[in-house]
Amino acid sequence: MKNIAIITGASSGMGREFVRQLDGQYEEIWGIGLGQEALDRVKEETKTPFVGLDLDLTKQESFDIIVKMLEEEKPNVQFLANCSGFGKFGRYDEIDVKDSANMVDLNCKALLMMTEYVLPYMKEGGRIVEIASVAGFQPIPYMAVYGASKAFVVSYARAINQELKSRKIKVTCVCPFWTKTAFFDRAKETKAKNEVVTYYAAMYKPEDVVKKAIKDSKKGKELSICGFIARSQVRLVSMLPKKLVMATWIKQQKLKKKYKNK
Repeated sequence: MKNIAIITGASSGMGREFVRQLDGQYEEIWGIGLGQEALDRVKEETKTPFVGLDLDLTKQESFDIIVKMLEEEKPNVQFLANCSGFGKFGRYDEIDVKDSANMVDLNCKALLMMTEYVLPYMKEGGRIVEIASVAGFQPIPYMAVYGASKAFVVSYARAINQELKSRKIKVTCVCPFWTKTAFFDRAKETKAKNEVVTYYAAMYKPEDVVKKAIKDSKKGKELSICGFIARSQVRLVSMLPKKLVMATWIKQQKLKKKYKNK
C-alpha cells in the first residue's frame, strides 16, 4: 500500500505549486490536470514518482477512471489538494451560460466528488486542502457565479471538517486573495467589451499561498488565508452589510460607469 498525495489542477498554477512543495514527502504523487504535455513537464521536474492524469473533471468518465485506479491500487491517500477551478469576469449576459454551468461543475461538483471518492482511502492523519477564495465570503457582481461557487467550497469544507473529526482527518479551506497565476487569462475570455476588473488591492505569489496552506494544514487549521490584506478583507466583509460590500466593489472597479448605457 503506497502512501500518496493527489493534486487536482496539477498542470498549472497552485496545483503545480503543491506538487513542487510536496515533492519528496510521499511515495507517489497523482497529478490530475488538463494537457498531457504540461503534466509531463511537471513529471520531469519532480523527484517523487509522478502519475500525470490528463482528465477533465467536469466529465463523469474522468471520475470512472479515478475510481477504478483507487479500487485497483488501494493506496493510502495521505494528502488531497483540490486545486482545479476557474473564474470568469463579466455581466451574466457576457458569459456563456455553458461556461457558467461548467464553472459550477468544476469548482463545486468536481471538488465534492474528488473529496468523497478519495475519503474511503484516507486513514487517521489524512489531510485535505480545498481551494476556495476570499471571494467566497461575499457576493460579487460581475463575478457572480465564481463568487457563489467559492461560497459553496467555504461552507462545504468547513462543515465536512467537523464531520471528519471522529476519523481524525483534517480539512483546510484555503482562501487566496488575487494570486499571480494563469487564472486571469481564462477569466478575461468573455464577451465583455470593457476591462471588468482593473483594481487589485494586492497580488500574491502562488508559492506563498501554497506554503501557508501546507503549514496550516499540518496544524489542522480550518481556514488558511495568506496575507494581511486578505485576512483583513474577510474580517471586514463578515461585519458589513452585504449591500454595502457589493456597492464598494462596484465603486472600486468603476463598474457603474462601464455598464451605464448597457
